[in-house]
Amino acid sequence: MFVEGYDAAILGIVERDGFLVVVYDKWAMVNVYRAMYTEATWEDAVEDLSYNTWCAYMGELTPIFMHTFDGCAEERRHDAEDYFYDMTE
Repeated sequence: MFVEGYDAAILGIVERDGFLVVVYDKWAMVNVYRAMYTEATWEDAVEDLSYNTWCAYMGELTPIFMHTFDGCAEERRHDAEDYFYDMTE
């Protein structure tokens, strides 16, 4: 299953419960959204995608929407730890 219009944000595929599902980069999706809707802010894009796409369940083939981190391994680890910390507050 694909999210129409967001092919540029595809990272790859992964097997989940015996099914192959598409993996998307959330931040790349935000950039695609903003290119499609030029008046949208970053916050507008995140809010719309969060509510209408990233949290939607579309059955066994629901895509995975992944946070990605830039930088060296240490920076990525730090960003991931910050993300988990923010989610548990």
